Amino acid sequence: MRLNGETKLIGFFGSTYRTSKMYAMYNAAIQAMDLNFLYVPFAVHDLEKAVAGIRNLGVAAVGVTIPYKIDIMDYIDELDPNAKRVGAVSVVLNKDGKLIGGNTDGEGALRALQEKTSVKDRNIIILGCGGAARAIAFALNDEDCRITILNRTVSKAKELATAVDDSVPFGGYDSLPDLVTKDTILINTTPVGMANTAHEGESLVPEQLLGPDMTVMDIVSKPRETKLLQNAGKRGCTLVYGYRMLLWQGVLKFKMYTDVEPPIEVMEEAMESIK
Repeated sequence: MRLNGETKLIGFFGSTYRTSKMYAMYNAAIQAMDLNFLYVPFAVHDLEKAVAGIRNLGVAAVGVTIPYKIDIMDYIDELDPNAKRVGAVSVVLNKDGKLIGGNTDGEGALRALQEKTSVKDRNIIILGCGGAARAIAFALNDEDCRITILNRTVSKAKELATAVDDSVPFGGYDSLPDLVTKDTILINTTPVGMANTAHEGESLVPEQLLGPDMTVMDIVSKPRETKLLQNAGKRGCTLVYGYRMLLWQGVLKFKMYTDVEPPIEVMEEAMESIK
């Protein structure tokens, strides 16, 4: 890997900057393609100043995750059409000092799901209303499936459901028993179950609601198998791991960052090597 005055820096903004697998994945791909880029973490203490740093330091791009996907929109210049309709940003590109926000969450989640199952005409329940949930909801709504948005705060579920389509149902987590069908696709987009948080080892979904014809996805990637996925595995569900969404997002972002077709096998191997 080269480091010189022409090296283009790609950064990462997010609370998971200490534990993210993305550095290994991107830098392995960069090295495989012999590109003059470097992907690094940033510890963001002041988001507005951090975004100013992208401009003033000539950082080529940044990936964005919790908790900045929505707030960062206040400090960038433009949103691409997908980020604009979703209302959240997962990537910022620096085009000669103009900062443009995009979003790969929805497409990344869709590709991860489609590795395991078809989504067309399926009943899909999305837990949570954060930036990732927004992107996933819009992407799935484009695929002719029936989505329902559930959240602890029902007013937020209503806001997201209405933004996607006036016909999208919404409710609180207590609605789950009445909504789950035997072939439901269930997607957790909340941090519940994430390692090193107050909710590590927890699940929003009672185990008895899970059945063998269901598909369960958790976008939490650490631990690889959350409490939700452990329970779903015991009940015979098809499992979709959060790291698969991370992989496909990474594939999409790599092309955006470098204008080069990504070496998918290299990226997958690098991600798999970090448990």
